[in-house]
Amino acid sequence: MPERRLKTSALILLFVLAFLFSSGCGRIVGKLSGTLKARKEALYELEQPPSYDETSYDEMSSGEMSADEEAYGKELPARSAPAEKKAAAESDQPSPLPAPKQPAVTAEERKRVYSGYCKLGVDSVEKRTEEVFEIAESFGGWIEQAAGNIVIVRIPAERFEEAFNRVLDIGRLIDKSIETQDVTEQYLDLSARLELARGTRERLYRLLERTDDVKERLRILREIRRLTDEIEEIQARFNLLKEQIAFSAITVELVPRLAYETPYREKIPFAWIRNLDPVYTSIYELSKKVSYELPDDFAVFEKEDAFRAESADGTRVRIGTVPNLPDGDSLFWRKALGYHLDQFYRKSEALSTGSAECVLFTSKDREPFYYLVGVVAEKRTLLVIEAFFPSEDSFGKRYEEIERSIEDLEVR
Repeated sequence: MPERRLKTSALILLFVLAFLFSSGCGRIVGKLSGTLKARKEALYELEQPPSYDETSYDEMSSGEMSADEEAYGKELPARSAPAEKKAAAESDQPSPLPAPKQPAVTAEERKRVYSGYCKLGVDSVEKRTEEVFEIAESFGGWIEQAAGNIVIVRIPAERFEEAFNRVLDIGRLIDKSIETQDVTEQYLDLSARLELARGTRERLYRLLERTDDVKERLRILREIRRLTDEIEEIQARFNLLKEQIAFSAITVELVPRLAYETPYREKIPFAWIRNLDPVYTSIYELSKKVSYELPDDFAVFEKEDAFRAESADGTRVRIGTVPNLPDGDSLFWRKALGYHLDQFYRKSEALSTGSAECVLFTSKDREPFYYLVGVVAEKRTLLVIEAFFPSEDSFGKRYEEIERSIEDLEVR
């Protein structure tokens, strides 16, 4: 009898359980079981030590630690209890900081780099190079490079135009150009990268304080060193860019007078005009007899085939003859002189002195010289008279006496 009652009770219990599962209570029990399981897993994860994403350390994740590195890592102070509490409130991942948002830039705030280039014909490369140096220093700039006939100077950007115009005045302008480069985007990009790298390094320093694992600390130290190198590189580029913005470059190419004149002189159709030189002899023959008187302080070179004389102050007089081809009178040749040689001088002035038709040329140099050329047509022969005055002083002192000598000249 008791056994029958136990069997009956077991059947009743099975029936009740079957009823509960069939009526949805099974689903409720299953949900409660799943919730309890999830909470257990979450509590398990919270008890685990913090982990770092090693894939973010490109250089740290490869290679074995040396004995010195391991010893160094062990000597580093372990994290303290306050650091552990602080670590719980911060992220354990060394993920990069977001790039700072670049502010809108007005036209006035844009960053620009100005640079100028000029090619100048000068009487003396050495003297004019010194003059470029003086101009740069007077404007608060400095000499960046000087090699041969090329000079590069830096001038404060706000005075660039004024300084460039001053440089152009030291010689004859052959070529020039001015370039403006907008570097606003590059400036903002370097600034943002610098801020990002510094922020990332700061986070790594904080992570270093929160871990006492030797290998992990060494990995972080390597990444800090890499970021430090990157910061120094970006900072150097940023400093260079800021200097280029603040100080404009002016490149000056100085060309000696004869060098820049040669291509143009070669186009002159008359050989004797093409070869005329204010300083050096270019006509070596005198086929006519002439009577020409100079002041006593001139030294006359009597053994020359042509007439040549020079004074102590450097004033020079030369007389020679060339064939009168094509056949022209003195006025024709005076016009030819002015037409073909005018471009090489600052100004020219036509003169008539006695029987000679002359042209007085003034050079383009800062300290000009003067060059007088006179012609006298004698049938098939053309008499050419040259007078060179090396300075303003010699011209003022000698010109009138040279002019009188030309007026009194006689051709036999």
